[in-house]
Amino acid sequence: MISTLFEGERRTKAFSLLGAVAGLSLAFGPSLCGLFTQLVGWRLVFGFQLACLAVACAAMPLVRRAAAHKVRHTARIDVVGAALFCGATSLLLGGLVLGSQTGWLSPQFQLCTAAGLAGYWLFVRQESTTPNPLLSLHALRNKRFSGTTLVIAVASFTFTNAVAYVPVFFQGAYGSSPGESGAFLMFMTLPVLITPLIAGKLVNRGAAMDRILTWSIGLLVVGLVAAGATAPQGLAWMALPLVVVGAGFGLQAGLVDGEALAQVPQHEAGMGAGWINTVRLSSEAIAVSMFGSLFASFVGTATHASGRGFAEITIGSTLLAALIGVLAVFLLRRGRRPTTTSTPAGAPTR
Repeated sequence: MISTLFEGERRTKAFSLLGAVAGLSLAFGPSLCGLFTQLVGWRLVFGFQLACLAVACAAMPLVRRAAAHKVRHTARIDVVGAALFCGATSLLLGGLVLGSQTGWLSPQFQLCTAAGLAGYWLFVRQESTTPNPLLSLHALRNKRFSGTTLVIAVASFTFTNAVAYVPVFFQGAYGSSPGESGAFLMFMTLPVLITPLIAGKLVNRGAAMDRILTWSIGLLVVGLVAAGATAPQGLAWMALPLVVVGAGFGLQAGLVDGEALAQVPQHEAGMGAGWINTVRLSSEAIAVSMFGSLFASFVGTATHASGRGFAEITIGSTLLAALIGVLAVFLLRRGRRPTTTSTPAGAPTR
């Protein structure tokens, strides 16, 4: 919606603001949830989310009026493609859960993983033949679009994993309360409140988007490797690495969505945004499930301190993110700049 309603420098500012709002929720959300859990109970967290959802729904008429002048086109939903993608993802996640319970060489894990990969293959076949695909494979052939979406996956295997499991590690290894672990997490989340706006200003002043996204990947990887390496030493040692992780995530928050959507024709902006969010949520689900499954199986069999196990799994998953990041940077640099026919009106060129 931002891609189609804003142009030029205002478009970049709007995406930067989107990242800053996400940073606001990330900066204070985990800490508030930890405080709610400690003082009242974890059920209040869902009540707070319900209140936020009610406010968002009440504001929907404003969005509808803002987009009222846009021409609407009806489109059929590719139900078969949706079912294949959801089924494949569910099988893959189920395989990760089974792997931690039955072993990583068990027939159950191998069968679910193979079925999930086959489901993704069938999804690609479906999208290449149906007249109304959920995902235009032409967009995926755009190296720059694919590279930008892979940057999102890097964040899932780094920042999202840290948000999910660092508080668990604090409470398990160091006996922190939910409130204390949520407060300590602000070392990582507060930078996300500021750095998206800084990144937006840099872009509007002529900074190369490739360089900003490369710095984002580098900070995410270096920061989380350092956080994992220092985890057994104590909480104080992890503070600075977590700040680096937060800054790395903030550099891409919001802007990465705008850069990806600049690579697709304006009439496919909805499809492009849908794919961006699919990559974001599915990679987060896979990353969190993989980390949790490995950590659960490791803790269940290890006899040494949990800090060492957390460090090994954190560094391992971050190195996987680094490989994804290398591929993302390669595609970004090999990808063509958007042409006038595929760039939303007024989109900034760099």
